[in-house]
Amino acid sequence: MLDLDDQELPLAAGFEAATRDDWMRAVRSVILGSKTDGDDDSGDAEFAAAFARQLVTKHDDGFEIQPLYDAADAPPPAPLPGIAPFVRGTHAAPIGWEIRQRVWPQVDGSGAVTELESGATGVLLELPPGIDASELARLLDGVYLDLAPVSLASPPGDDGVAGARLLGAHWEAQGTPVEARRGTLGVDPIGAWARSGGGVDLDSALATAAAVVAELTDLAPQARVLVADGTVWHDAGATDAQQLAWTIATASAYVRKLVDSGVGLEHAAGQLEFRWGVTADQFGTITTLRAGRRLWARVAEIAGLAPPARRSFHHAEGSRVMLTRYDVWTNALRSTVACFGAAYGGADAVTIWPHDSMRIPGGSVLGRRIARNTQTVLQYESNLARVADPAGGSWYVERLTDQLAQAAWAELRRIEATGGIVAAVETGDVHDRLAAARSSRQRKVATRARSLTGLSEFPDIDEQPPPPLEPPTLDHAATAFEPLRLHRLSDDFERQRARADAHAAFTGSRPTIFLATIGSPAEFTARATFAKNLFEAGGMMTVAGEPSRFASSGATVVCLTSNDANYRARGDQVAAELRAAGATRIYAAGRALDLDGVDEEVGVGSDVVDVIARTLDALGVAP
Repeated sequence: MLDLDDQELPLAAGFEAATRDDWMRAVRSVILGSKTDGDDDSGDAEFAAAFARQLVTKHDDGFEIQPLYDAADAPPPAPLPGIAPFVRGTHAAPIGWEIRQRVWPQVDGSGAVTELESGATGVLLELPPGIDASELARLLDGVYLDLAPVSLASPPGDDGVAGARLLGAHWEAQGTPVEARRGTLGVDPIGAWARSGGGVDLDSALATAAAVVAELTDLAPQARVLVADGTVWHDAGATDAQQLAWTIATASAYVRKLVDSGVGLEHAAGQLEFRWGVTADQFGTITTLRAGRRLWARVAEIAGLAPPARRSFHHAEGSRVMLTRYDVWTNALRSTVACFGAAYGGADAVTIWPHDSMRIPGGSVLGRRIARNTQTVLQYESNLARVADPAGGSWYVERLTDQLAQAAWAELRRIEATGGIVAAVETGDVHDRLAAARSSRQRKVATRARSLTGLSEFPDIDEQPPPPLEPPTLDHAATAFEPLRLHRLSDDFERQRARADAHAAFTGSRPTIFLATIGSPAEFTARATFAKNLFEAGGMMTVAGEPSRFASSGATVVCLTSNDANYRARGDQVAAELRAAGATRIYAAGRALDLDGVDEEVGVGSDVVDVIARTLDALGVAP
C-alpha cells in the first residue's frame, strides 16, 4: 500500500513553473492578435497602450490596480496580528466581531431586547431627539447590561453629549458592574457640526465632550465616549483615502482637545471608536480597515504612545451610499459582500442596514432579521471569525493596503498642513474635493462602468415603485456652509425612473420604446438585450419586433438592434421606413455606425442617465 505520509505531492507536479514573462507573452499574443517571439519588440508601444486601457484599473484615489501581482509587488511583510502597527489586526488570536444591530425606538418591532434575543451581540440605539432618562430606561428594559455592550447614535446635528450622560447615569442607576459597562457612547461634535452645516457650536461642544470623558473615566472605564465617524465623509461622496484621512484627522483633533483639557494622552486615545462606511467593493473594504489601523498606529507613534497603546477599535457600517430604492433585494447581496469584507479586514464591530431601509424607515421586520442573520451566518456558520487576517499575505491585498495607506497619509498631511479638518471644512476645501469625487463617481455610474444591479443593469420594470422621496428640509441659508448629506450612487437613475413611474401612475401606461429587430435572433439578440436594459433602467417599457410592427406598437421612439453587417446592408433603409411610419426619434444600438436617419447611437460607454433623461423629454414625460 502506498504510504502518502512518505510521499511529497507538489501541487504543480509535472508542470513547468510559470513566470510573469510567460504570462505577459500570452497576454501580448491575445491583445495583438498573434503569437510573438519573446525577443520581438515590434508593437511594444501599441501593446503597452492596449494593456493599460484593457487591463489596468484606475482607483478613485489615483493609483493603478494591475491585473496580476506577484511577490515582487508586495510591500515588506507586516508584523503578525496583535503587533503594532496592527495592519493584520489588533488581536493575536482570532476573535469574533460584535454583531452590532441598529435599533430604532420609533419603529414597531425594533427593540434592544428583541435584537439581542435574536442573535445580535450588541446594539446601536438610534436615540430620538429630546430623549430623557425614563425613555432610555424603557428602551433598555430587559437588557442584561453586564452582558451586552450598548452603543449610541444621535440624530443629525446632535453631538451626542446628552445621550452619553444619560447612558452613564442609567448604568449607575441599574447597578451595572463598572467593569461591565461597555459600548461606544456616540459623542461626535465634529461629525454633528459637519452634517448640520455648522449648526453646532463646535468650540462649546468639544469642551463639553472633554468634560464627559472626565466624568466617565471612573464611571465607565471600559466604554468609549467618542466616535470618529467616517460615514460623515463617506455618505457625502468621499473616496476611500479621503474617508480614511479625514476620519483620522477628526480623531487627532479630538485627542488634542482632550489632552489640552487635562486628559492623559493614552486615556484620550482609548476613548475613540473609528466608524467606517464599508461597501460591496470587497477588497476596498478589506484594505480600508487594514489601512485605518496602520494610519492610526502611525499617528499614535508620532504622538509618543507605546506600541500597545496604539491599538484602535474599528466599527464597520454597511454603506447607505450603495443602497437602492428599487429592487431592494439586491441590497441584501451588497450588504453581504460588505460584511464579508469587514470581517476579512478585521472589524471589531459590524452593523448592516436592512435591505429595505431606503423604502421603510428602520426597515421591515424581515429586513432587520436578514441584516442580523447575514452576520450570524458569516460569523458562526461560515466561520469567518476563526482566522486572523485571512486576506493577509495576498500580494494584491498587501499592495492595495499599502497604496491606500500612502494615499490617505498624503491627504492627512495636506489637511493637517492647512489647519486640520475643521479648517478644511470651513474654507470649502472638503466640499470642493467631495464635489470632484462625486462627479467622477457619478460619471462611472451614468456610463455603467460602475453598475447597479437591479437598477442600471437588469431592472425589474414591473416592480411596485417606492414611495416618493422626501426632499431635504435643511435651510441652507441658515447654515455656515452646505451640510454634508447622503449622496447615493443610485440617485440620478432613481430620479429618472421616478419620472416614468409618475407618468405611468397618471396615464395608466408606461412610456414605451420600440426595439426594431433586424435579421435573425442570433444577429440582433445581443444588442436588443443591451437596449432593453438601457431604456428599462429609466422606467420605460420596451416592445421588440420587426420594423414592420412599429406602426401598430403605439410607440414614437425606436431603437434599431442588429449586428454591424445588417446595419450596413439595411440600416439606412429601415431608418427611413420607420421615420415615414411616424418615428420621432431613432436610436441605433452600436458604435461608429454612421447610419442615415438615425438621431443617436447608444452603446458601451454612453451616458445612460443623459440618454434616458432626453428620451423621457422626447416622450413628453414631466421632469
